[in-house]
Amino acid sequence: MSGSGTEKVQENLKKFSAENIDSYVQASTFTDDIQDAIRQHIQTEYKAWFFFRKLGADCLRSNVSLHGFAALWKRSAQEAFADATWLESYLVQRGGRAKPSDIPAPDIEWPDDPVDPVQPVYAALQTEKEILEDLHRLCAAAEKADDNALEDAIESRFLRKETRHVKDLGDLLQQCVRISKQAGHGLYHLDKELRANNGVVPWASFNDPDKSDELLRGVVADLYKSAV
Repeated sequence: MSGSGTEKVQENLKKFSAENIDSYVQASTFTDDIQDAIRQHIQTEYKAWFFFRKLGADCLRSNVSLHGFAALWKRSAQEAFADATWLESYLVQRGGRAKPSDIPAPDIEWPDDPVDPVQPVYAALQTEKEILEDLHRLCAAAEKADDNALEDAIESRFLRKETRHVKDLGDLLQQCVRISKQAGHGLYHLDKELRANNGVVPWASFNDPDKSDELLRGVVADLYKSAV
């Protein structure tokens, strides 16, 4: 290698050693405001994870002993943690930087005298709704910045399922209000259903438009078979 070639290599090494390579990865639409919005939602997901972990632990106490509800909250906590981790990886993939902040302790306690589910389930619904509303905020920020990649990621991975979760918990709240009006075996049977479904609300498929399409296709197929 000639002396001039060696000098050019050394010059490039010096140049790129002083550069912020993350900026080369970032698209022009991936602004500081967008990165801050993503970090805020990561924090929202981690808060939800902590909240649902606490709720699940409460349900496993011997004084409460609602193992079906505990399975539901465990699922919710795992999903919130997975979504936060995914979004953090996405942030770094786009050239951003993770900046974790403190997660506040959840202010929730499942009552055990009496063991009533209404208030905790309402708080869970509010937590899921906070996630959904923050996703809408993040999606609007992406649209404003013309960041189509982020907009697509939020819509395809998060928005549909979170909308379904809010509806499922709204239905669960109504069920809890109904059984709490009349003391008896209602809570036991509801928890038993959740336990049998491994923490999935039994009516989840009724709130999923894709499942409705499958049901409709099945009905049409049955009608066609009857007609031929």
